[in-house]
Amino acid sequence: MAPFELEHLSGGQGKQRPLKPSPVDHRIEAVQPTGIPILDNVSGGGFPRPSSVALMGPIGSGKSALVRELVANFLRQGCQLLYYCIDDPAEVVKLGLEDHHIAVTKIEEEGRLEFVDMFSLGAQKLAESLPKMDPGDILEETLRFQDLLAHGRNFAMKPSVGPKVIVMDSITPFFLLAEARRVYQYVQVMRFATQIARAVTISVLHTEVVDVNVENATANLADGVIEMRKRQGEVLLKGGTLKVLRIGRNPTPSRGYFYQITQQGIVFSNTPMF
Repeated sequence: MAPFELEHLSGGQGKQRPLKPSPVDHRIEAVQPTGIPILDNVSGGGFPRPSSVALMGPIGSGKSALVRELVANFLRQGCQLLYYCIDDPAEVVKLGLEDHHIAVTKIEEEGRLEFVDMFSLGAQKLAESLPKMDPGDILEETLRFQDLLAHGRNFAMKPSVGPKVIVMDSITPFFLLAEARRVYQYVQVMRFATQIARAVTISVLHTEVVDVNVENATANLADGVIEMRKRQGEVLLKGGTLKVLRIGRNPTPSRGYFYQITQQGIVFSNTPMF
């Protein structure tokens, strides 16, 4: 049944008439292609810009491998990228990008690629403070959300000739130290930063590690959610299933796709699981 509005007439009488849909959809979304055919197909051409995308899955499911493949594709498209190295040092991330034939040093010199090496900062603080400081205190001092936002603010305000992408791999250590209420605030602030920069923000979260309320808050607040699941019983082979739970204005989950992690990157099946 079509929606109705009340048309006021003289004498207090009124009648209902159907609302006519606008012939033009003014909600135009710019999309950033991912360069991965399966993802571009199920997301309608790529990630909406601006949008915050949560990449969720258990440890060892291949989230970082997918992120580095996405980063390599974004850089080839001329994007300007800010990469928070939280789970691995920047040097390891750079080697992973070079495996995708990305000239990291050259792109850094061009000003299109910046690293925030929070992993190495934590290692340095650990070396300087032991045995005087508790390891938990070192994490709280190193992984401060205020510092993360400061870098993000500078990046958001920086003039750019190409689309902006922000990657946080991963936000799990921050959320291990925070209550669900604080997680809600953090994710909301990152959404603000994404909107200001008109960027695509990709945040990696390890599931089955943080509290379920944290997982739910992240998934519900993000503009897009991608879930990766490691194949059960796999020891030597690396692979699993990927499903886009939500992206842009499309709330319908995609069907699952098998993937395999190889030396050449992630290889996806061409047909869905079911």
